[in-house]
Formats: sequence, C-alpha cells, structure tokens
Amino acid sequence: MQTYTLAIADGVLFACLPDEADISAAITDATAMSYGFGLSLDIVRGATLTDAAWPEDEVVWQEGSDSELLDDQGRRYRYAVRRPS
Repeated sequence: MQTYTLAIADGVLFACLPDEADISAAITDATAMSYGFGLSLDIVRGATLTDAAWPEDEVVWQEGSDSELLDDQGRRYRYAVRRPS
C-alpha cells in the first residue's frame, strides 16, 4: 500500500506526496508562495490516505471544508492516518 508524507503548519496542509517523492521542493514552493520562508512545518511520514478511519488509527490529517486531501493521482480522501503494524 502506498504511504504519503504530509507537511502541516497551523492547521494548513502544505504538501501531500508519496513517501519516496521530493517533498523538499514542494514545501519550499508552498511555503514561499503562502507564508514566506521560515515557517515551522510538522512533517508526517508513512501516512495512509483513506475515507474511513479505524478506531486504532492515529489521524494525522482530516479533510475540512477549506482543505482537500489528494493523492498523487488527484483522488480525494477524507483522512490521512498512521495505522498500527
């Protein structure tokens, strides 16, 4: 199953890319355009994108009315979670 890396700051999702992708460039582009440099981002690796969170999942991002969670193919999901092994 494909897992993703998310970059989040102040409740805003800046990037969601496959774990093996170059997230550094996406973060630089997103933060420079939206907030300027120097923003402190939380980087979450190994997240699974899903439409249903399980009780044992750690929800790291949930889609909101002003945010979309999209995979690298443009498919929309409701949650990014870390699932126990």
